[in-house]
Amino acid sequence: MLWLALLLLLSPQWIQAQEDASRYLDSIEKKYAGLKDYTADVRVHFDIETFKAPDMEAKLYYKAPDKMKVESKRVFFFPRDGGYLNPSQFKKEDFEIRFLESSADDGRKAVKLKLTPKKTKKNIQDFLLTIDTDRNLILEMEITQFDGREIKAVIDYGKFDGFELPVHIRLKLDIPSFETEGPKEFDQLIQKPKRVTGTVEISYLNYKVNSGLSDEFFKESGSSRGR
Repeated sequence: MLWLALLLLLSPQWIQAQEDASRYLDSIEKKYAGLKDYTADVRVHFDIETFKAPDMEAKLYYKAPDKMKVESKRVFFFPRDGGYLNPSQFKKEDFEIRFLESSADDGRKAVKLKLTPKKTKKNIQDFLLTIDTDRNLILEMEITQFDGREIKAVIDYGKFDGFELPVHIRLKLDIPSFETEGPKEFDQLIQKPKRVTGTVEISYLNYKVNSGLSDEFFKESGSSRGR
């Protein structure tokens, strides 16, 4: 059985599949090669157990390859993981890439890839990406974190100045929480893990693309908070 497994892993078909997997990331990077920065108005609606917050509005700024800033007139909770588009986030050299499956829905071809960071990236354990191979767009992003958080982003796009950018991102959250149960004696408290679920709806409006945002702009302290 061991030899059979090794034979399958080393087969030309398996090697070709892995090479193809990395090319999907290359195609996305090339698609957005001309995107230097963008600015957009953001509206966020929370529907999460145990978390009550009014709808929030802010302005989001992005500059390639990895600068992001939000500004709001009040405290602003923004889900950075999966909550905005960073086309430079998935460089093939930064991940172990595994091809999982291909599909065709309503004539649209897609593939699913599993990306495991070669180096620890914050709390990220791995990503599952569903990629539209005709338009080279990430349709869904599933994020698993080491602390047990699970986040799924479903992304709808519009075209702005020649670039396809999100107009709506729906985040589905499945987050561990802990509540104290059991005997009341201090030394016998029991921590029982539970899960909190919910959604975050993020809308993007009024895009400005390649306006020439400076690096210094992202160093300035802002009045917003991204969580």
